[in-house]
Amino acid sequence: MSTSSSRVVARILIILSCLTVGATAGVCLSALQITSQPQVFRSLAKIVANASSQPQDVEPDYFGIIIETLESAELSRKAQERVQALHPELKDSPVEIRVARSKGSAIFNVLASGSEPKYTQIFLNAMVDEYIAFRRQVSEHAKGAVLDVSVMERATTPMEHITDWKMPIILGGIGGAVFGVVIGALGCLLFTLLGQPKAPQS
Repeated sequence: MSTSSSRVVARILIILSCLTVGATAGVCLSALQITSQPQVFRSLAKIVANASSQPQDVEPDYFGIIIETLESAELSRKAQERVQALHPELKDSPVEIRVARSKGSAIFNVLASGSEPKYTQIFLNAMVDEYIAFRRQVSEHAKGAVLDVSVMERATTPMEHITDWKMPIILGGIGGAVFGVVIGALGCLLFTLLGQPKAPQS
């Protein structure tokens, strides 16, 4: 095998080695990131809204207002206070609330996500109760059209949310492989430049 061919083979081996190391490192880092994430439990409640007249007679965007109120920091604060009053033995735990309206209906899916399953479920029920109480106060002071809101389904038993690990692992491996190829190519170029004979001085 000629010297030139040997150099080509050596370069290919270097790049392949860097590719393998990079891909392995990318997969390991992605796996570590996934496993280090805290557990997340989700609980779901459903609220249904019914207007005593046409929606446009009640509020300009009453569906949007319902979602905005349910996701508001003020309602979460009241729910937290309610939990503290009814369950003083429970330690406060952050709970994230997301609301989505079922398409073509007045049903609102209220999703609570938290690291403590029991607290997450109790918090969601407390928040729903606070919202119902708030709507009742609004109805009592309203004149004309009012919005009746009721609980369709209380908070479900929290289920652990499993993160989809396949795509992050694949992307981590691809990203690591690309990085490895780049490093290998740069290394080959550096070795080539260093290995070139110096021009004789005049």
